[in-house]
Amino acid sequence: MIRRPISNLFLNIAAVISFVFVTALPAMADNFVVYGASGKIGDIIVTEALDRGHHVTGVSRNPENLTNAHPNFSAIAGDVTNLESMIAVISGADAVILSLSGGGPGNTPEEATTARAAATFVQAAKQLGDSAPHAVQVGGGTTLWVNGVWALEELELEEGTPRHGQYYGHWMALETYKASSGVKWTVMTPPPSAMQPRARTGEYRLGEEEVLFNADGESFISTEDFVVALVDEAESGQSVGKRVAVGPPY
Repeated sequence: MIRRPISNLFLNIAAVISFVFVTALPAMADNFVVYGASGKIGDIIVTEALDRGHHVTGVSRNPENLTNAHPNFSAIAGDVTNLESMIAVISGADAVILSLSGGGPGNTPEEATTARAAATFVQAAKQLGDSAPHAVQVGGGTTLWVNGVWALEELELEEGTPRHGQYYGHWMALETYKASSGVKWTVMTPPPSAMQPRARTGEYRLGEEEVLFNADGESFISTEDFVVALVDEAESGQSVGKRVAVGPPY
């Protein structure tokens, strides 16, 4: 868990009013595609979306491993890094949620699944045009800033290591989206501190580039409440074309 001295909290009080505190938003999307549906975050995303009445398609190279019995859930084979596969899977969807991890040859950021998925979606969206869905991708907390310091620079990661490829892969995904035009995307970024399952409260706060802290100087948000923010964005599209930091209520 990241903690910040209480005295530093007051430096950002003026900025707090720009953050959004949301407990519920009206549903607008209906058909969600979830890449990474079998993962620790992806499984909770699927459950949250189904509980809200959405139709959810979970995507996996091995769809037989996706065994959710909910009548609104279906599993399909797909490759998030393959353009033809993605176009076939996401056509007709309202939103695509990407909750991904994994590296590639040499542990380079370019080969990280997150970076390749972002590049593939941008290409797919260009081909689909106005019918392309809104992509909501889970970002990496180490791409956020803390008191003006970029978390990635603080880590001093060695190139060629799995962590370097993974963490900078998230950054490359974000930069790929930012460099695109005419593409509906949002990167929802949790704090660098590891998320853990907790009871769902439905409460969170939204920011931009800085890690968000509560009044006790803590940045922790549960996986469940982060997912609430994620699905809220998939429903509303209120932050299209932006990176959004997600953190605890103040």
